Amino acid sequence: MHYQPIVDLATSEVVGFEALMRWDHPERGWVPPDVFIPLAEQSDLIVDLGAFALREATTAASGWNRDDECFVTVNVSARQFSDPGLVDTIKTALGQSGLVPSRLVLEITESATLRNVGEAMRTIGHLRRRGIGIALDDYGTGYSSLSYLVNLQPTMLKIDKSFVDLKWAGVRDDLVLEAVVALADNLKVVTIAEGIETPEHLERMRQLGCQMGQGYLFSPAVPASEVPGQLRRNRPESVA
Repeated sequence: MHYQPIVDLATSEVVGFEALMRWDHPERGWVPPDVFIPLAEQSDLIVDLGAFALREATTAASGWNRDDECFVTVNVSARQFSDPGLVDTIKTALGQSGLVPSRLVLEITESATLRNVGEAMRTIGHLRRRGIGIALDDYGTGYSSLSYLVNLQPTMLKIDKSFVDLKWAGVRDDLVLEAVVALADNLKVVTIAEGIETPEHLERMRQLGCQMGQGYLFSPAVPASEVPGQLRRNRPESVA
């Protein structure tokens, strides 16, 4: 597992990390997740990989500064989200690691909730009652119904990087983003912009009122051993 910092756009402080899986193949080297995850999703192997990610991420996060509220987000695939054993898997990971539930955020996509909206709402409600955060991932790439923000009540909303990239953005995109950020703010949902790679991206997201962000401008995903160095950025002198 590698970890990409999530920063507060107003202060540039690291406030969380997204846990991202990497495969170091003996012959092919580093294989990106967009290659092996779709293959794993074709079988129950994705459930095992998801459980591994939860164990690794919660264990790693529990070793970070316990006085810090720094959170970790873990991606949950559509197949894993519909697995009846998901809640027990999460409870086991939290119990073994000792991580406070409020420091764990599960990232789910719109497609994961569309399979059975009613069941998705019940699962999300159960997890939220336990203090676990829910992030709606890749927002803007699917149906993107605004009603999902109201009905699913996620803790966070991740804005897809395609909306962040200035090369493809237009006036209409800015209007849509402004409306989404405003609605999320009214619903007390934190917005996170993905794919911030340039100062221009950062400034645009700040102007639109997005609260958090991640991307190569701040840092790529790093091994767990490099997380303490990332957290030292939170010291006042480093932020300045």
